[in-house]
Amino acid sequence: MKAPLHSIRWRVQVWHGLILLAVVVAFCLTAYQLAWNNQLRRIDQELFSAEHLFAESVMHAAHPPGERPAAHDDASRPPPGPPEAIVEQIRTGRIALPRAVVTRFEGTSPGFAYFLMAATDGRVLLRSDNVPLEVARSNPAGFDTGGNEAQTFSHYRQIVRTPGRGFHSVIGRDITPDLDEMRLFAWSLAGCGAAVWVLGLVGGWWLAGRAIQPIARISRTASRIAAGDLDERIGTAGTDSELDQLGRVLDDTFDRLQSLLKLQRQFTADASHELRTPVTVILSESRRILKRERTVAEYQEAIRTCEAAGARMKRLIESLLLLEHQENAGLPAARRDEPCDLVAVIRSAFDQLQPLAVERGIALHPPTGLVTAHGDASALLILVTNLVANAIQHHRGGGHVWVELGLDRNRPFVEVCDDGPGIAAEDLPHLFERFYRADKARSDTGRSGLGLAIAKTIADNHRASLTVKSEPGHGATFRLLLPR
Repeated sequence: MKAPLHSIRWRVQVWHGLILLAVVVAFCLTAYQLAWNNQLRRIDQELFSAEHLFAESVMHAAHPPGERPAAHDDASRPPPGPPEAIVEQIRTGRIALPRAVVTRFEGTSPGFAYFLMAATDGRVLLRSDNVPLEVARSNPAGFDTGGNEAQTFSHYRQIVRTPGRGFHSVIGRDITPDLDEMRLFAWSLAGCGAAVWVLGLVGGWWLAGRAIQPIARISRTASRIAAGDLDERIGTAGTDSELDQLGRVLDDTFDRLQSLLKLQRQFTADASHELRTPVTVILSESRRILKRERTVAEYQEAIRTCEAAGARMKRLIESLLLLEHQENAGLPAARRDEPCDLVAVIRSAFDQLQPLAVERGIALHPPTGLVTAHGDASALLILVTNLVANAIQHHRGGGHVWVELGLDRNRPFVEVCDDGPGIAAEDLPHLFERFYRADKARSDTGRSGLGLAIAKTIADNHRASLTVKSEPGHGATFRLLLPR
């Protein structure tokens, strides 16, 4: 059984889960930090308001309304003294703080506020009754506040000020309710983040399954095709995704493979059939001649029959080897670019086929002029020879076969024409197939049925086109159009 991490779906899911977890955690931490900073700003505003209230109360206590000097005789009476003196008067009870201030800084219920004034040597000058013990024992000068900043101390938030006159002031409050609120918010945030993460995992698992579903379908189809079901195909969902494109490419590949396998099977069957006839002739003739003593003439006749059958087998085998070489070996690019005199190629083909043309009473007409192409001269000679031989062999005799050369949009072409009986329309699409014979009555002649298939393969190797046009009773024209 395949390990989970060997599965593409699991790998995608693991990476998706890790990335989604990192995003959710980062979002939750950021949201929590922003909420906590906002909460601290709100607490600091309350502390600054309390500090302002306390300072105003102290000033009002030091300057009762009936004793305050007027603005025009500000210097007529001395000030009540330095801040240390005012603090000492408040501490000894000579100056009383307003009841609102005392109420504001008393009690120890959650969220209570407190104040503390201490000398630089640590002596407490003035404090509210509810100052926490750890705050009272701490040295305000030790707070790294820059003299004017708020800071969190344990579960308290306080403002420490150092006026520079030998004492420090601390205004703070208990933030336990705020911490509980933030703790609850953190749990809510964590729960929402976990829910989003789980939903993301479920959605990612579903999407990954949908995404790789074509892969499983491709695998199953390939397995069935490998088992012998050549008609099986993948099929696509009709989208333009990469996997659907792959499925279409593989279906096209399977179609071509099926066609090639059918051709291979047909080729094997046809080749076996073609070879079976001469082999049967040789064996039958050999057995017949060996049944009893024969005359010299009878032995000679039997040997000639076997020789003809062997020659037919030789031609068939040579044609098969030539076809296999042209199909599998192809044609090197350097050979395709070699200059080639088409007139010389056609005259060589005519020289080879002249005895066959004379035997059948066919007049061969070579082309005139000079046309140069690029290609393998030896391969093109085989191609032209097969086309001319096909025209001679399918002619009734007493006619003409001619070749025309020219340029079609700067592309050289060769046309092999005859005035024979022509080719039926139903035979035209199959002429270049292996072992196909349009003239079924001549299937037992010495021809292999591979000449036009070899010609088509050579044309394809040259990146040329080979087509045929014909009408019954008006001959046929094979046209080879070579590249520039």
